[in-house]
Amino acid sequence: MTLPTNLTTENRAHQAGDEEEFIGQCRLRHAELLNGDVQIHYVECGNSDGNLVLLLHGFPNFWYVWKNQFQALAEAGFHVIAPDLRGYNTSSKPLGVTSYARQPVLSDIVCIIDHFGAGKRAIVVGHDWGGAITWALAEDYPRKLRKIVVVNSPHFSVLDQAFRTNLRQLRRSWYIFFFQLSWLPELFMSHTRYRSLRRLLELGPCQPLPAIDVARHVIAFSETGAVHSSINYYRAAYQGLWATKSGSKPVGIQLPVGIIWGEDDHYLGKELAEPPKSLASNVSITFLPGCSHWPMWDEPDHFNQVLLSHLARETVGLVPSVTADHKMFTNHPRL
Repeated sequence: MTLPTNLTTENRAHQAGDEEEFIGQCRLRHAELLNGDVQIHYVECGNSDGNLVLLLHGFPNFWYVWKNQFQALAEAGFHVIAPDLRGYNTSSKPLGVTSYARQPVLSDIVCIIDHFGAGKRAIVVGHDWGGAITWALAEDYPRKLRKIVVVNSPHFSVLDQAFRTNLRQLRRSWYIFFFQLSWLPELFMSHTRYRSLRRLLELGPCQPLPAIDVARHVIAFSETGAVHSSINYYRAAYQGLWATKSGSKPVGIQLPVGIIWGEDDHYLGKELAEPPKSLASNVSITFLPGCSHWPMWDEPDHFNQVLLSHLARETVGLVPSVTADHKMFTNHPRL
């Protein structure tokens, strides 16, 4: 693949070294924050006096997965922080699987909340692995949060149950078991100039990504150790290093929980979206037909309307339909 002329491997510093860049009309500031000896790169936009919203990406992405959400959230008055998780892009990549266990990873996010929140609670929005981190934050650090929104990311306990009872989901999740091998997954992801990564990004979303977006992902994963570190999240989870503080029993979440789920997800069935009432008692779910594992890419305007509706919600109930032009199924647990 030929990288666009304005984004080559020689000017990859654009992602972390420049102080600012514009995505659309939204100005983003790049900076770093230290959590002990781990340096976390992040982008920031919006109203610094507004409610803090953290956007957590998943695999195989980085902060840029939220490119279509920055302007909408900033215009709504939020203070937006989108970090690169440890192990990704230009954030630090500590060695060892244990560096990607529950508590070290959560400590990075708590550090960000404490730094920017000034003692106030934050809203956290997470997709894929960022969603798994968001669930864990709500269990371990509820006093740090106002509410959470997860995007195409089931709770660990729901996914674990599916592995035991849902053969279709087990087949869909083949890559999780493949990632337990020691070096082959890294080779698979990076060989032939990251061909597997490029094909996943080109074919996974319902709407093909622009070439420059694919190129930015390739550059992010070209950072030394990025492929290995990002896969280590899966190894840590498989080794039980993401278990709750209480052991195997999930902690009940009382915070408002919003769930946004692209129905045409090839990796995670929609039956995984709704958590049991014992896990979360204040939940609203919005299913987005015609959207993939990346609904924020497939229909960004519709996704942003749904996201803002979830952020405005405080109590259990239906999330109001935000447009009459789209078929949208909105549900919540029967309480």
